[in-house]
Amino acid sequence: MSDADPTAHTTKLTKIREVAMTVREPQNAGEIADSAGVARNTAEKYLMQLVEADKLDTVQQGRETCYYPDPVTQYFDQIREFVDTHTKDELTAELSAIRDDIDDWKQTYDVASADELRTTVGDNCPADERRQRRHDAEDWDYYEHQAMLIKQALQLYDSIEATREGRLVSAD
Repeated sequence: MSDADPTAHTTKLTKIREVAMTVREPQNAGEIADSAGVARNTAEKYLMQLVEADKLDTVQQGRETCYYPDPVTQYFDQIREFVDTHTKDELTAELSAIRDDIDDWKQTYDVASADELRTTVGDNCPADERRQRRHDAEDWDYYEHQAMLIKQALQLYDSIEATREGRLVSAD
């Protein structure tokens, strides 16, 4: 496959994007190239395009430039995903369900936060209960994050829909 072949270009870019957008820790071009099954210089070229498009961010680790998903882009992509796939009523219902679950954990464990729940893992209780508390604390953190995104999606919902329709909504 040569770079002149548009299908080859798209395939390589897609593979590199798939790998780079899912890394948990910043990786250098060689690591991403290996995972994507492309040459390092090819990965470097496409990774820079993704940086320029604000899909990836970079950090220097020693002499290496490492790449990771741009957190701002991910944040807005998640909000857009909520708006694209759910109605306002569905988002409101999900937000309510999240709050119900968090209220249940507060009452069940007599705590006010996920971090406070984590401190109870050291209490004198059976191993399966300690595992459940850790699991619930992780879920609590995740739910808090989801609740924040859903609130943002609800606040921006009408503006996003209006923008799609080619009209802007007043900030009033």
